[in-house]
Amino acid sequence: MKKGHIALIVIASILVFIFAGVITVLSSPISMFLVGTIAEGTVMNSAEIEIDSCRLCQNEYGEDIIIVKYLLKNNGKTPTHLLYEGDFCVYQNGVSLTEYTDELPRECNYDLNDQLKDIKGGVEYYAEIAYILEYPDKNVEVEVNDYGFFDGKKQKVFEIR
Repeated sequence: MKKGHIALIVIASILVFIFAGVITVLSSPISMFLVGTIAEGTVMNSAEIEIDSCRLCQNEYGEDIIIVKYLLKNNGKTPTHLLYEGDFCVYQNGVSLTEYTDELPRECNYDLNDQLKDIKGGVEYYAEIAYILEYPDKNVEVEVNDYGFFDGKKQKVFEIR
């Protein structure tokens, strides 16, 4: 055999080996899960999030708490919940506020598990998330990085007192 034929055989063997490896990786359960998750999050479950409003209350220790209200519009077919559809950041003076994860007094009218409730397809639902307010007189900037395919980042500033 000539050297040119041997080189072609070696190149063909390498290409077959690479192609077989790509097929194996693409058909693995992990790859299928990732592709399915990306497709479900961007195409099949087209939810939208809007920043609606905020209100203030105090916890049992007298700390100021801000409760931010979001609107989740589930335009998809499968149930989802607020925290599955985006990243939520609330800032005051450029520093992120800490989410408040305890029960609030009854007069605050706050449901701690609101953001985790499953919302069926075709339904709109207002859900709230509470944060510890750092400064009683500085504005609060709310940002949502919406996982929806076209929505992107949304921002809203609320004046405090």
